[in-house]
Amino acid sequence: MVDRVRSRHNTIRRLFNYANNPITITGFIVTTVSALTIIIFMIAELSGGFSNPYVGIFAYLILPALFVLGLIIMPIGMWRRRKKLLATGASLEELAVYPRLDFNDPHLRKIGMTVLLLTAVNAIILGSTSYLAVDEMDTVSFCGTTCHTVMQPEYTAYQQSPHSRVRCVQCHIGPGASWFVRSKLDGLRQVWKTAWGTYHRPIETPIHNLRPARETCEQCHWPMKHHGDKLKVFATFDTDEHNTASYTAMLIKTGGGSLDLGRHGGIHWWHIYSDNKIMYYAADKHRQKIVWVELTTPDGQVRTYTRKSDKLPPIAEIKAKARVMDCIDCHNRPTHLFKKPDHALDDVLAAHPDMQQLPFFKKIALDAINKGYKTHEGGMTAVQRAVLTYYQQKYPAVWSASEKLVRRAADAASRVYGRSYFPAMKTDWKTHPDNLGHRDFPGCWRCHDDEMSTADGKHTIPQDCDTCHIFLEEDSPKPPVFQDLMAQQ
Repeated sequence: MVDRVRSRHNTIRRLFNYANNPITITGFIVTTVSALTIIIFMIAELSGGFSNPYVGIFAYLILPALFVLGLIIMPIGMWRRRKKLLATGASLEELAVYPRLDFNDPHLRKIGMTVLLLTAVNAIILGSTSYLAVDEMDTVSFCGTTCHTVMQPEYTAYQQSPHSRVRCVQCHIGPGASWFVRSKLDGLRQVWKTAWGTYHRPIETPIHNLRPARETCEQCHWPMKHHGDKLKVFATFDTDEHNTASYTAMLIKTGGGSLDLGRHGGIHWWHIYSDNKIMYYAADKHRQKIVWVELTTPDGQVRTYTRKSDKLPPIAEIKAKARVMDCIDCHNRPTHLFKKPDHALDDVLAAHPDMQQLPFFKKIALDAINKGYKTHEGGMTAVQRAVLTYYQQKYPAVWSASEKLVRRAADAASRVYGRSYFPAMKTDWKTHPDNLGHRDFPGCWRCHDDEMSTADGKHTIPQDCDTCHIFLEEDSPKPPVFQDLMAQQ
């Protein structure tokens, strides 16, 4: 009995002897401190103690990596220590690594239970942090602020969009494990490019590797249920002294439905794959020059539209690369929209009628915004200063009587610049075409140009305004009265 106890104690002493080295001690300290810190952060987060995205990255990405690193280097240090002791002439009997596994021995059972308990704790810590790490990488703050300079344009536009309450991953990844794994693998490439500064400026729109809209957008939006038309009013303002207003009201034939549902027609019914199927081929990677369109109607007719002036590749290439039209082909900037400053200022003036009283406000603000600056923050400050200085010097009476209004207007102009220009990323409203409509980019006219026709000339994709919308009021100096507009229907 005495020999067994002595042997057991010798084994434990040998293990501690192996562990008595800087590498193993360092690993033990790293693992222990990481585990305790992770637990503290988990408790703090559950109690609402922090919301900073960088804290989450540190707690659930960096600390778990340090935790595992500590577990790895501890046995490495013990192995090196044992090897060194053997080199000094110690016998194998003296330095036997493994104790005799006799679980009839109460002391060994205690050691085994302790090891199992610590392993279970480690597994819980790693499992929890792995889950929290994945959850952290799915947050909007992680996507938008981790690489601040890189993602600043997209994150800024996102915060102003109708989808600002929808998490990035719901559109960019969507449901299911396969796209989740694909996105994380692609994320490694993006991290590498960010670390080495080799990312594109501006960030390229994920046109060719974006998940189909039917698997993301249509989880919330259902094109077949888009019944009826949409009344929309466009307010524009001149750059004259009085910021002269002009209002245009139109009825947009959004349509929708399907033959099975009993009601159909309009833009969505024709363009979204339900009863009709549209395929197209674009001659450029940004899909701005469409040269071939194929329409399959509900009765099975197939019509192919081309322009006589376009040179087409072989039909086999077209068929191989043709794309089935979906939501994103028109709504290509549903969240990350960079508005033309002219239109953004129109929105400001429409939302704040009192700013229309400021002489030449739109002109001064627009000139300042489009001037060009080296930095994003510097541009915002310069635009604000330009508006304030103008009224202080040119219209001292307006400044004296309406200082608060002028300051509000200057802040609004500064924010328009902040949403329109990002010098560090070479991004502005011109770098990302908007295909919805045709105000500033070809948009609908990529196909609807009165030139794309079938070979027999019997069918042409029309450019007639009434095809997609009806003008109810055009260039009116006063806002339209909705009751009068409805009476016209």
